[in-house]
Amino acid sequence: MEDLEEPILLENESKICNKKIKKNKLQIKILAIILSVIFVMISAFVVLAMFAEDVYIYTGVEGPSMKPTINADAPNTNEPYDHAYVNTYQKGTYNDIIVIQHTEEKGEVRFVIKRLIGMGGDTIKIDDSGIITKVYRNGELLKEDYIKDAYFTGFKNGISEITIPQGYIFYMGDNRNNSNDCRHYDYTEVPYCEKASNIIGRVDYIVPFEQVEKGDGKDNERFWKGMKEIFYKIF
Repeated sequence: MEDLEEPILLENESKICNKKIKKNKLQIKILAIILSVIFVMISAFVVLAMFAEDVYIYTGVEGPSMKPTINADAPNTNEPYDHAYVNTYQKGTYNDIIVIQHTEEKGEVRFVIKRLIGMGGDTIKIDDSGIITKVYRNGELLKEDYIKDAYFTGFKNGISEITIPQGYIFYMGDNRNNSNDCRHYDYTEVPYCEKASNIIGRVDYIVPFEQVEKGDGKDNERFWKGMKEIFYKIF
């Protein structure tokens, strides 16, 4: 009987050993997968971080056309002036401040900063017949708490309203009486409109001129927001 029991014992030990080997292999595979995931996540983070700061363009804003929102407290010479962080991954929606590459009537290309009022399909009406100018979008009176003056002139050449084609936008400065904007663009491909493709980006942060040298303390916020923008674009 002893001769018969020994092979059985060896067989049992072999099974136990094989189970341990399989378990070890499984643990190694799981560990390898975890390490691979961690490596991919770290690599993705590094790649995102490399491009996160490129989401924003930091630029000075000259001129009074966006007072009181921008350059509100700057001297009349506009020097020094406020700065803006322009999010190049966002093109803006109603009431957002945007930066646009605009071609003047004589062909000069300028970068302008204005407020987005209308988009493709909208009808914009400006009624400047009273002591307070009223702006309507699709028949609805806009509440514009951000503008400087209650009265300002409407469209050039005396028209009262336009309908914006798809692929185009309409914008004005907050300082309506001192702003060259879509109201005056009778020379563009679609009069009083700008191509939406000319939008450079949306202004997410404004740095008052008093803080330009020391910064506004929002660098980390912009970095993580830039990371999110890159992540959404890739994935």
